[in-house]
Amino acid sequence: MTSPDGAFVFALAGKADADNIIPVVWELSRDGTKCVVVITDEAVFRSQQDAWWVRERPSVKLVSRATVDGRPSFGERIRRLSWNRAVLRRFLRAHQTRLVAMQWREGVAHDSAGSFRRLVRWWSTDYYTQLQLAAGELGIATVALPHGHSTKTTIIRSRHVRERSANNSEKLPFADRDSFAAYVFCSAYHRDAIVENSDMSGQNTLVWGSPRFNDVWVSRLYAQAPVVTLPSLPGAAVRRVLFFVPKWQNLVDRAATMQLIAALGADDRVQLVVRGHLRAEAAALAPEERAVLERGNVVLITDDVSSASLIKACDVVVDVDSSIAFDAVLLGKPYVRPRYLQDASVKTIWDELGGAHQTSSLADTVALLSSDALEPAGRHHTFDGVVFGGDGATVLARYRDGLRSLAAQSLV
Repeated sequence: MTSPDGAFVFALAGKADADNIIPVVWELSRDGTKCVVVITDEAVFRSQQDAWWVRERPSVKLVSRATVDGRPSFGERIRRLSWNRAVLRRFLRAHQTRLVAMQWREGVAHDSAGSFRRLVRWWSTDYYTQLQLAAGELGIATVALPHGHSTKTTIIRSRHVRERSANNSEKLPFADRDSFAAYVFCSAYHRDAIVENSDMSGQNTLVWGSPRFNDVWVSRLYAQAPVVTLPSLPGAAVRRVLFFVPKWQNLVDRAATMQLIAALGADDRVQLVVRGHLRAEAAALAPEERAVLERGNVVLITDDVSSASLIKACDVVVDVDSSIAFDAVLLGKPYVRPRYLQDASVKTIWDELGGAHQTSSLADTVALLSSDALEPAGRHHTFDGVVFGGDGATVLARYRDGLRSLAAQSLV
C-alpha cells in the first residue's frame, strides 16, 4: 500500500531523459509534492545539482545511482548487487512511493525466465528492470514517459530496426512494455507508428502531448539558457545558421550532408554553426569529416554548450529529423529541412502540416539560407494541437493530473 503523502520516484538514464522528463517533475512538484529523481548518469547528475528548476522546487530530491547500459562489465555486475531487490524495495518504502516513472524502455511483461534466472535477477540485474520488479512486488504503478518527441509519422527501417524485427515477424519486440501502467506518447501519430510496427498491445498507451516542446517550458528554458559567445559575423554574412548534424542511422545521406556543410561553410553570406546531436554517438564525425568543418565560416560547437543557448544566438535552424526543430517553431525562428538528405521513404509531420522550409537540393538550400529575407514557414492551424498537444499549461497539467490519477489507483 502506498501513501497519499508519499513521493513520486523518477529514474533518468541520460541527457535526453532529463531534457524531456524534468518538465514533468517541475510541474508535479509545483505545489510541494515530493519527487525523488534518481539519475544514473554521473555527468547528468552533476549538471542538474544546481539547475534553476531544482532551486525553484525544494520538494525535489536528486539521487545519484551510477550505472551503465549495455553488456555489463565484471565491475558493473558487482555494482548491481548494491541495488538488489531488497535494497530497492526498502528505498521505495522509505519514500512511501506513490508511483515510479522512467523513460521509454523495456518492460517486464510476458516474463519467461526460469527459477534460476529469477533468483539471479533478484540479486543482480540492470537498475531499471530491478526498479520495475521491486515496484511491482509492492503494488506500485510504473509509468513510461517519453524521452523525446518524433517528427516522423512512420517507422524508419534502419539497420537497427531491421535487425530487431527480423526474428519477430517483422515487428519491433516491444510486447514486454505492456507491463507499464501507462506508456505515454507526445503525439497520436508517433503512438500509431510504434503500435502498428511492434508487438505492443497498445492497450496501455496514452497521448498527453509534449512536456518538453510547448510554449510554457520553452519560454522558461530559453530564459534560463546561458548566453553563448560566437565569433562576429563576417562582413558579407546576412545571417548565422545553426546546423544540427543528423543521426546517420536514420537513412540520411552522409556524403550529401557533408557536401552541404562544406558548401555553406564556403559561402561568405552565412556563418555556419555546427552542433552534434544530443545522442552524440549517433551523429559522430570521422576525422576527414571534421576536417571539412575546419575550413571557411564554420564554428564547430562541442557538447558542453546547450542547444537552447545556440538557438538563441542563431537566426535560423537547419536539421534533418531531430525534434529540436520544434524549438525553432515555438520561438518563431525559421527552420530549414533539407528534405533531399533523407531517404524518400521517411514521412514526417512537416510533410503533412508544414512548419518547415523543405529544400530539394544543395543549390536550393544554399540559395534559401543566403537569401536577403527568410521568414518562418507557414504551418497548418492544427499543428500545435497535433504536435505539441496544445498549449503548455494544458499539457503540463495533463501530465501532473495523469500521474496523480495513476498513483491513486495504487492506493488499495
